[in-house]
Amino acid sequence: MTLPTLRGPQATLRPMTMADLPHLVRWGSQPEFRWYQWGMQPGAFAEADARKWIEFMTRDGESGSWVIEHERSPIGFANFRDVKPKGKSCEIGIGIGEPGLWGRHLGREALQLEIDHLQRALGLHRIGLSVVGHNDRAIWMYKSLGFVVEGIERDGIGREDGFLDDVKMGLVQGKPRPSFDPRPVALEGSHVRLEPLRMEHSPALYAAGDEDDIWLHVIPRPLGLDGYAAYIRWALDQTILGQQLPFAVIRRTDGELVGTTRYAHIDPPNRTLEIGYTWYGKGARRTPVNTESKYLLMTHAFETLKANRVWLQTDKRNERSQSAIARLGAVKEAELRNERVLADGRLRTSVVFSVIVEEWPATRRRLQGFLGR
Repeated sequence: MTLPTLRGPQATLRPMTMADLPHLVRWGSQPEFRWYQWGMQPGAFAEADARKWIEFMTRDGESGSWVIEHERSPIGFANFRDVKPKGKSCEIGIGIGEPGLWGRHLGREALQLEIDHLQRALGLHRIGLSVVGHNDRAIWMYKSLGFVVEGIERDGIGREDGFLDDVKMGLVQGKPRPSFDPRPVALEGSHVRLEPLRMEHSPALYAAGDEDDIWLHVIPRPLGLDGYAAYIRWALDQTILGQQLPFAVIRRTDGELVGTTRYAHIDPPNRTLEIGYTWYGKGARRTPVNTESKYLLMTHAFETLKANRVWLQTDKRNERSQSAIARLGAVKEAELRNERVLADGRLRTSVVFSVIVEEWPATRRRLQGFLGR
């Protein structure tokens, strides 16, 4: 099987040869690349191992590999393997070996070129891939091209220092992602910017959230910097499954992270979601921060995502939160008695509010009035 050269506006895929061995050794020895591509700690990618990798990925009729070039310089690779003619399927992999180019959408373009070739030239029906569980940016890039998370193989990747989750994704012709599909996005307001929550926000989130009042009705409380890192990691794991989408709340006057909020209980068939897991440091409470955050989230939900219903809930004991939700114009729907077991063993009664699509125009005007718009 002779691989063609594939060309896009910024990326070119040319067949890989043994002459590319030095590039692969360099990329595979780069610490950030090793961690996000393979879940491996810093170390060297030995030339002998790189040679075996190229041999495995360039077996005629079974696999194929390209070098990704940008501005005529090698920057990474794309490959396919495990071709199954009867099932019209294969597994693929892609990596940008130059961290300075991450975020430039070069991997996305290269992957689209590869997908187009595999579907059109080879007639493949299904394309699968695996990605290490902490590579959140890659997972969202794959989702943006139509890949669906099909499962998480817990501790499916074994390394000398432990185990990592292995996320399995697939792209199947005729089975697209749901149309109601919240994705990471930055939402800009006059007072706040909501940006996708990431692991690197851990220190700032710890600084904003390390006070007793926040966790009076929200438990368990994260403990120390490691606790806040685990708090974010759990939210991102839920994001992989398509159940949540967390945001960092950034105050625009000084660029300080002052809290967090998220979409939760995302329900694609019914086009509904919850706004929850919201808290702010004391310097941001009783300011326009919460009102504008809710305004941005509801506007995006109803006007961009075309939601039918947005709902909110809080602990019945948290009267301050109930008042804040009611002030937004949300309608109280019910009290769910003994709805959940809290971390300390107590049973919580949850108070549920909602705004439905027919009510959104009036709710939007109400929030705009609060914000002086």
